[in-house]
Amino acid sequence: MDINIKNQLLSRCLQQIEGRIAEVTFAIQQAQEAIESETKSSAGDKYETSREMIQQDLNRYHTQLAQAKKDWLLLQKIETGIKEKAEMGTIVVTEKLTYFMAISLGQQQVDGMNFMVISPSSPIGKLLLGSEVGDHIFFNGVKQLITAVY
Repeated sequence: MDINIKNQLLSRCLQQIEGRIAEVTFAIQQAQEAIESETKSSAGDKYETSREMIQQDLNRYHTQLAQAKKDWLLLQKIETGIKEKAEMGTIVVTEKLTYFMAISLGQQQVDGMNFMVISPSSPIGKLLLGSEVGDHIFFNGVKQLITAVY
């Protein structure tokens, strides 16, 4: 496996996060427009309830946007050089799956190969962190041998 695969994986992760940032930013704009266009009707409770629901949506979108920006910054710091131990930016191959340690994005496919893109702080990421070829991990009752680290 070469550096090109890592670079493609990293690029795919960045594209997905940038897409998420754009989607959430658009949702925030829509919600703000909805709040601004709300006119107080004679049924005051209905207006307040609607406004509160939109405000809750806005708060949730801002939280999502903050997380997406944090993920984007983490991805920017990844160095794709070859590593001997599993760390951020490492591809770890086991008997069962191939992992890319970056952020939690789930299954991704690059050049016909499947990768589980995981965060080092996820349960499986914590097990893999610092591991090297020949180590075993136990996850969900399944023993996996690490066969390669890039």
